[in-house]
Amino acid sequence: MKKKILGGIFVAFLLLAMIVLHQTRAADESGTLVLYDSARIGVVEKTITLDLKKGFNEVPLAEIEGLNIEEITLKPLSDKVMVLGINSQAYPTKGVFEANIGKTVTIKLKGGETITGKFLGYKDGKIAVQGDSYYLIEPEEVAYMKITELGSKAKTQTYAIIQAEEDGKYKFKLIYRVQSIGWSSRYKLYLTNKALLFGYIVIDNPTNKTFEDFKVMLVSGEVNFYAPPQVVMEKVYATAEKAAAGIPEQPQKIEAFYLYNLGMLSVNSFEKKMIPYITQETSFEREYLYESYPYGGSNEIYEIISFKAEKVLPAGIVEIYKEMNDTTVLIGEQKIDHTAKGDTLRLKLGRDVDLKGKTEILEQRRESDSTYYKVRITIENFGNRTKEVVVRHYKWSGKILSSTVEPIDDTAHYVEFKITVKPGEKKEIVFDYKV
Repeated sequence: MKKKILGGIFVAFLLLAMIVLHQTRAADESGTLVLYDSARIGVVEKTITLDLKKGFNEVPLAEIEGLNIEEITLKPLSDKVMVLGINSQAYPTKGVFEANIGKTVTIKLKGGETITGKFLGYKDGKIAVQGDSYYLIEPEEVAYMKITELGSKAKTQTYAIIQAEEDGKYKFKLIYRVQSIGWSSRYKLYLTNKALLFGYIVIDNPTNKTFEDFKVMLVSGEVNFYAPPQVVMEKVYATAEKAAAGIPEQPQKIEAFYLYNLGMLSVNSFEKKMIPYITQETSFEREYLYESYPYGGSNEIYEIISFKAEKVLPAGIVEIYKEMNDTTVLIGEQKIDHTAKGDTLRLKLGRDVDLKGKTEILEQRRESDSTYYKVRITIENFGNRTKEVVVRHYKWSGKILSSTVEPIDDTAHYVEFKITVKPGEKKEIVFDYKV
């Protein structure tokens, strides 16, 4: 029995020795960085080459230190190697006193005496210093202690354990997530006799990680991060022409979201960059918008402009400018939702004091599997001009059953009507729906 135990211990030490002996470092290749506008997260996919020895290898993965190892995938591209695991080991913090052992310190005692010498640590609960003499100082006698080192932070090392059938260079696919990095959209709209819209991609990398010459791809829309995100990256890549131009392609619709290809790009640590990607010049209409909700009440009516989106517009902030006396003046700012190509985009310019709107819930009842609403919306014009009013009621996935005015738009979130209201006139819309 003792021989078996000793044999097992010997094998364990042999394996450990082999792991420690065969250390290698990864040779990086350019990769793909996928960013999302629905979450502050980036997914990195890259190919790395490892020079491995036959047997067990311990491979430090410096670039992913500090990340969640359960979100890291290291996939061999050869059947001659096997990844046995990824480990993340934290080394304890080096304290101030430990960091100053062997360093010169100056200690002033409460009695006024100053002692300078080499700090030797503690002995029998006392501070040991070797100066012109050997001192053992009671801690309660110290007024202050001038030190050289402040200590160091705890270090974490992430490494993979890989078994190779023979010596050689092997390629692996490395996939991991980086928190806090993301992208958003920003728009600038200039109003003259037409609407001139500029759209920008804003990439924000507040982390200490740099991605040099990466294929950068942007996902717009809600993404379920419980599904493997690397599937997204393998769908499409930027063409050489678009990558050279530095302008993203029109998005490709994949499942319930859109994918933009920026081509080759460098995203530096602690960097924010804004990249133009949309220009649209189009005619627009001036209308008025009343927004209504299932809890009823009165709300303001806003003057709006509306035009059709010629391209897909991700959710973002729109700054609205107007030429006034040879000066470009910011007249408003508004957040827009994701807008599909061909949809009508409506932007508020300001409140109209001549129009008043009111929502009344005529009936609301709970049914077996739904809630029934009957709603009356009233629009009154106190001004001296005829105005067209878009009435938008947020029905939250409700299904319209009937209405006295035909809807001009019916989405999952809201229904829209359009009515013309003359000076001094009051008009109403009555409709019902089930949620």
